[in-house]
Amino acid sequence: MRSMHSIFKLMALLNLCFFSFSAFSAEYKAFLWKAQYQRNTVFIAGSIHALSKDFYPLPPNLLNAFKQSQRLAVELDPNEIDPYEAQQLVQSKMWLKEGRSLDQFLSTKHLAQLKEISALTNTPYTRLLKTRPWMLIENLTQYQIKESGYDVAFGVDNYFLTQAKAQNMPILELESLNDQISAIADVPFDAQLAALTISLDDLHDESYLPTMTSLWRGGKDDELYQFVYSDVEKTPSVAPMMTSLLDDRNQHMADIIGIYLNQPNTLPTTTFVVVGALHLSGPNSVIQLLTQKGFYIQRN
Repeated sequence: MRSMHSIFKLMALLNLCFFSFSAFSAEYKAFLWKAQYQRNTVFIAGSIHALSKDFYPLPPNLLNAFKQSQRLAVELDPNEIDPYEAQQLVQSKMWLKEGRSLDQFLSTKHLAQLKEISALTNTPYTRLLKTRPWMLIENLTQYQIKESGYDVAFGVDNYFLTQAKAQNMPILELESLNDQISAIADVPFDAQLAALTISLDDLHDESYLPTMTSLWRGGKDDELYQFVYSDVEKTPSVAPMMTSLLDDRNQHMADIIGIYLNQPNTLPTTTFVVVGALHLSGPNSVIQLLTQKGFYIQRN
């Protein structure tokens, strides 16, 4: 998320985004596209997963697209997650192998920063040393969300999930819990470690806030992608994280959306899809992949 190097920016957009009030000076333009094939329509909206009530109401074109839809599709419905299943899955991927410890890989500076995290989060330092880097990055993100004062309850996807459930609208999921956790937990260790060192270095750097949120609020998808990817170019060792969290998932999402568009229905069907904004940005975005599949896409 930060002046920021790639992984924190990436996690901010894919998981939990923060923002400053200076962002509200930007024109509010939704991340929203419309895809059509035969009698089916899919609206594809870019979400920020954690906001504040000050971002509401959402742009009219976003709300109107939802009103035209018969069903909602999200990355994953958190209300349908089995807590026991989630705990078991995370536990199976969060610990380093026996005999390994992060003090074997991190510099003295980064170990000192990890001790600071231990104190800030009231987590035993010895426990952190045995934790795989991907989980520590997630924990850092959660900590910053808590400190920022923002909440996933005000996230765009959560807003539409609440509306859909109130209307008894069918809710579809693009991914499984295993898909989402594996996308970061199964990234090669070296890439995880590089991402962790960047996250530790940038923990207190908040200079990214006005830029990141202004780009999202202004609907500037290409600029948003460049803002994130410029740091991947500076730190190539974290590129596998970008590939796994974005490119691979984008392909899967585009395949599922393609199925929605191709479904033979007696009546025309309109689906409202909500995914993280960065999935709709860049050369390998869901939008670009759907275009390559031959679907007609237009910015809405």
